[in-house]
Amino acid sequence: MFSESDDPAVRERMHTAFTNPATRLRCTPEAGSASAWGHNGRTFGAPVNTTSGRAWLRVMEAPAGSAGGKLWTGTAEAAEAVPADVPRPRLLGSTDWVRDEYAYRAELSSYISAPVCSSSPDLTRAITLPDTWWSHLRRACDAVTKTPAPNNRQPVITQDYLHRAIPRYLGEVDIDTTVQRWSLAHGDLHWANLTSPELTILDWEGFGPAPHGFDAAHLHAYTLPIPKQAARVRKTFADFLTTTEGRFAELAVAAILLQAAERDPIHARLAPLVRNHTNDLLAASLRQQHGSSLGGR
Repeated sequence: MFSESDDPAVRERMHTAFTNPATRLRCTPEAGSASAWGHNGRTFGAPVNTTSGRAWLRVMEAPAGSAGGKLWTGTAEAAEAVPADVPRPRLLGSTDWVRDEYAYRAELSSYISAPVCSSSPDLTRAITLPDTWWSHLRRACDAVTKTPAPNNRQPVITQDYLHRAIPRYLGEVDIDTTVQRWSLAHGDLHWANLTSPELTILDWEGFGPAPHGFDAAHLHAYTLPIPKQAARVRKTFADFLTTTEGRFAELAVAAILLQAAERDPIHARLAPLVRNHTNDLLAASLRQQHGSSLGGR
């Protein structure tokens, strides 16, 4: 999803780290295979071979002493908590070590051959997806939403963040920024984390409690460049997004994406569409409030 790190020291460390767990996890890197970098070179993944066939190895890096936390443990915790019938890579093994001033975690997962729907999080071109794909996505999201969050699992976004971010990025809007209902969410549902024609949901490291309807709102925001398919997302998740809770989730997602627009070009190009959609949501909320007040006279 992200480009290779511009820092040669990061590239060297991550390539070296990628070869380290081969013996521990009994896998062999594939020469010449396509690789995938995470944001700021924090993760590096590529196909490997095991005695059971092809798999995917991903290595995470953090300064020694700073390892741990939600993203560090997310994949392993999701493997335990998320229902088995939710289509996702299966965690096969993991290992941790420290080298010089950095800590590493390597995770070996089942290999997913179906391609991602988009090379970037946002949908930049129309794609054809069968009705069964949409129904499988909805079923998977329902299963996640109904699953109790693991004890002490940190939220996708905190209540304090929403109190700060919504007025900062959406303006001093007349809405209550308190989350009324939390439910478990993937937390990063977008088109680079979905495969087709067989549905698989990738990258569970950030899963956790979120405002109810968060995944639907998140996916819809990343679909705004293609209005026809954005409408399909809204149709698929109508009972989430047409509620007061769903509209709040959309505003929460908007604040997150507008903040991200300050630091990367993907979200910068998405920002005008997010602002327009947010303005429509706020206008609809005001009309609803005004109608309610008139009805109460």
